[in-house]
Amino acid sequence: MRINLHTLFPDYELLDCGNLAKLERFGDIILIRPEITANNKPALNIREWHKLAHAEFIEQTKNTGNWKSLKTVPATWNIGYNNYGINLIAELSLTNTKHIGIFPEQVLNWKYIAKIGNEIINNNFLNLFGYTGLSSIAAASFYDKVTHIDSIKKIITWTQRNAELSGNKNIRCITEDAQKFVLREIKRKTKYQGIILDPPTIGKGAKNEKWIFEDNIDDLLISLKNILDKKSFVILNFYSHTITEKFVHRLILTYFRDFNIDFCDRIYGESNTGNTIDHGYFIRLKR
Repeated sequence: MRINLHTLFPDYELLDCGNLAKLERFGDIILIRPEITANNKPALNIREWHKLAHAEFIEQTKNTGNWKSLKTVPATWNIGYNNYGINLIAELSLTNTKHIGIFPEQVLNWKYIAKIGNEIINNNFLNLFGYTGLSSIAAASFYDKVTHIDSIKKIITWTQRNAELSGNKNIRCITEDAQKFVLREIKRKTKYQGIILDPPTIGKGAKNEKWIFEDNIDDLLISLKNILDKKSFVILNFYSHTITEKFVHRLILTYFRDFNIDFCDRIYGESNTGNTIDHGYFIRLKR
């Protein structure tokens, strides 16, 4: 499925992409970042990109490097999203990785979170690998209790700032390894009516636990089944670009056989010039 995210998220724009990089606008700030799936030829040349951009991320190792300043960029700046009853403000900043505080493709999930939130009672929502909390904030207007899990303390603090900016007070933020948290919730017999799972390809837990998607996802999904209510939904985002349709369908049939598939497709973000980048698989399951 191809989609131009700007049509859903006015504060974000994929201006161009190609040669393993992307040119994006976040509010008033335009950035150049590495993008392994941008394997086409960009419509604009690099000189035109540099004229438009405020900063460019120069990668030294995978996902780490330095920002090259092209124009003045504030230490932090905010962008907003206001639709479907969601009022969200995100604080962004240049970090020592290529990430700046938002995965704009998550906007595709926010409408679904709002829609299902109006249908399910006893609302208890869980966001695993939650990053800076924007999906948690999207859920906070529709769910009584929102639990946000990330393994990095400074990211949890960032989430709390975003929640405060957005006026949300019903988000419980916990610094924890996702699998360990789910195992503890099984012991507590906690049930969730909604869960979003956004695992990285490779990551570390709160105590340096190793996470490798292909090695660990099965164990997590086995555990996850035990904290889902009888009437519930699951949103899965798989960003690993080596994942095949066969692999995705195996996971669904193995762990969510009693769920209906509301959506399952690979998403390609379309730039203003028509080139695309790969956002991975988006899956929505409901029972």
